[in-house]
Amino acid sequence: MRSKGRLFCTLLTVWAVFVSGAAIAAAQGSPAPGANQAFLYEMDEDAVLLNSAGQVLVPDPSGKSPTGLVDATNGAVGIPAVRHATSQLQGVAALGSILCSVPQLVTVRGNECTVIATGTDDVQLVIDPKTGQVIPTSGKVFGTYAVVVQLDNPTDSPELPVQTGTFSGVINFQPPLPLGFVSEGTFTIDGMSGSFPFQAVFRQPFTRSAKGSAKGDVLTHRGERGEKVSRTDPSARRTQAYYLLDDGSLQRVRPDERAVGWPTVRFEITF
Repeated sequence: MRSKGRLFCTLLTVWAVFVSGAAIAAAQGSPAPGANQAFLYEMDEDAVLLNSAGQVLVPDPSGKSPTGLVDATNGAVGIPAVRHATSQLQGVAALGSILCSVPQLVTVRGNECTVIATGTDDVQLVIDPKTGQVIPTSGKVFGTYAVVVQLDNPTDSPELPVQTGTFSGVINFQPPLPLGFVSEGTFTIDGMSGSFPFQAVFRQPFTRSAKGSAKGDVLTHRGERGEKVSRTDPSARRTQAYYLLDDGSLQRVRPDERAVGWPTVRFEITF
């Protein structure tokens, strides 16, 4: 296990991201779901690290813990085992999909419905003994959703639920890539019997180092390689960010894929 400073930094970012030889996608376009798809964006997230006993871990105020973390209940050295997080999401579903079945529900671009969701996941973590990095593996994901239309203010985002339901599945990560995949996904619609299957790709935003190497560029969650960027620096949320696509190319995060300036995680859901 490396120094506690490096491990603690790793704990905060969850894992470093490395992609060799990735090219920026030439045609950026306006990311939109295809038939039987929905794109949801993470507006905010509340996440904590837990140890194997389920206790919350916090930064060690004494600086003595070798991991930089301690058990919040007793001050013992904190070894992360689970990342527990709850997120608020908003996005759109394509007209004709099960979440956007009729034109009367359309609120965006003439062919998309607005969808909001609250999702929770519990992802198991392991520590690589060679690097000291915390590696996310897999875990359960579940939550509720609603299809919404305008109520009393046509200028702000839609807020009146016209369809509600629940969803669940298993999320798996593929470190060191900034990708996750939801499998065994099912969702229910309130008032309807049975459930419906879905799968999803979880694309995390990241920044791209300008300092390329012979082995390709280094992609990190924030800042260029070797450059320290304060989390409170306003430029940290305005910097250019990218999504990794399935073909290995990079797609720039667009202004409408940010929440209060921050690049957002994009969930691409297929029914």
